[in-house]
Amino acid sequence: MTSSPYLSIIIPTHNEALNLRETVFQVIRYGEHELHGRYEILLVENGSTDNTMVIAEEMQHVYTPVRAFHIEGRSKAEAVRIGMLMAHGDYRYMCDCDLSTPIGEVTNFLRFMRDGWDVVIGSREHPDSKVETSFKRWFMGRVFQGIVRAVLPVLDYRDTQCGFKLFTARAANEIFTRMECKSMAFDVEALYLAFQLGFYCTDMPVAWRNDPNSRVRLIRDSWLMLRDVLRIRQLHADVVPSYKQKKIPA
Repeated sequence: MTSSPYLSIIIPTHNEALNLRETVFQVIRYGEHELHGRYEILLVENGSTDNTMVIAEEMQHVYTPVRAFHIEGRSKAEAVRIGMLMAHGDYRYMCDCDLSTPIGEVTNFLRFMRDGWDVVIGSREHPDSKVETSFKRWFMGRVFQGIVRAVLPVLDYRDTQCGFKLFTARAANEIFTRMECKSMAFDVEALYLAFQLGFYCTDMPVAWRNDPNSRVRLIRDSWLMLRDVLRIRQLHADVVPSYKQKKIPA
């Protein structure tokens, strides 16, 4: 790994002892073959009750690209924020530990970045996406996206909640230094800040399969997300909007 990696891969980990080694192996295989070693993996353990942190530290000792961090309390939002700000990469990819979107999709994310976008978000609702999920999860996602569009109509994305997103280093630093939400609504907050700060954002199709062992608590997390979505605009009332066109520069 070089001192200035091309790509940082941020993986929040909560009770992932069963999956973490295999996930790291898959990411390393991709990084060595496709990124030619110009990458780093940040494992940010948050509030686990198993030995996830022990395994993360083991991976750090064995594999040079791996860096392991621990934060108190269960908070994917804080784990992603810390990871984004501790990263050194020119591009910074947030990635769920279950790899419900395969790591090979990073190639497509980076292709969009080379076209000039600042933020690229995976969308399970894109017409070209290949998705396997339960009706319950799909339905709750559609309800939540309807609420997001009603409260924050500037966010006209089909899917804000997919756990796979890529940011330029500049966008990541500008956005995540301002983050305040601790719930799963942090994705919405990040995209709202991206809009307010004038970054060029787009979504892209992904392959995605629902993990039946997902750590998302659908009912409890949905209420916390709704609460935070309703206050995002107020939280960032001091961010000066940029009204440049939210499309790719000519």
